[in-house]
Amino acid sequence: MTEAVAERSYKMPQVDVDTASLAALFGELGLGVPTAVTELIGGGARSFRVDRTDGAPLVLKAFKEEFTYATGKEIYASQLLRDLDVPMTRFLASDESRTRLPFRYTIANYLPGRQVMTFKDEPDVADLYRQMGAMLRKLHTVRVDGYGSFGADGVVNPAATNAEFVDRFFLHGFDRFRHYGGGEALAQQLEAIVADHADIVAYSRGAVFAHDDFQPNNVLAERDARGRLQLTGLLDFGNAKASDPVCDLAKALFCSEHDAPGSGPAIREGYGLIDHPDPDAALWIYLLLHRLTMWWWLRHVGVIREGERHDLIVDLEAMAAKKRA
Repeated sequence: MTEAVAERSYKMPQVDVDTASLAALFGELGLGVPTAVTELIGGGARSFRVDRTDGAPLVLKAFKEEFTYATGKEIYASQLLRDLDVPMTRFLASDESRTRLPFRYTIANYLPGRQVMTFKDEPDVADLYRQMGAMLRKLHTVRVDGYGSFGADGVVNPAATNAEFVDRFFLHGFDRFRHYGGGEALAQQLEAIVADHADIVAYSRGAVFAHDDFQPNNVLAERDARGRLQLTGLLDFGNAKASDPVCDLAKALFCSEHDAPGSGPAIREGYGLIDHPDPDAALWIYLLLHRLTMWWWLRHVGVIREGERHDLIVDLEAMAAKKRA
């Protein structure tokens, strides 16, 4: 993660973190003596690199008090990957009680490198995108019982089938879409498309670990001794869930193309064969799901203003028009 002062967001708490405030905690946890604290850019929380007298640096993440983010969910998600050969965040401690520090926190290993997004203008950045595809494929080898969101102890209210799980998402998504003013006519057109693709979402090889936010801002990289770009770390399991792998791949392509236009084909190349009888149709219908969800979420948090004709609505209208054609 890039070492600089992070911009504030609605998710980020106002906290003071220095070596003095961390000394007792690190001593209690057997993590050595902190010698320097540097804030890091990126993610939905305040993150700090903590250097120590002995051992590699660590990362402390501080979570806003009123933000209903459950650290246990992220820890559970990372534990599912503990035997996977992927450089990633591995948690050493967490506390939701606010008794040791005046905020909720996690402590994890420090991963070298900087966000893949910062390499987007490099001539060989496609190498990173292909590696991202291969990394995502590895994540999808981890099987999970049932489809659903993770909690601290497993999948919450798991769905037995992918069709049931996706139906839940679409039902909630269309309710929120209407609530925030997406438009009744467009909602009905998109609902008809979903109904026509019921056979597409009915097919699934089973629930797997889905990162659900796999994009160039959540993967780190650096150049090796020979100057080649290499991935060095996977971050942020806050959205992780158990879902169909094609659904997660579609989310990765959607988010990556938004942040780094042109990255999609290389990610898909690195991912390899998609286990679905009609992969393009599956990616298309899941893209509709992700666009719908992203639109109402951005309306919910105020990024999209009421009455604003956002690009996501334009994209959803284009999908509806293509179906009609």
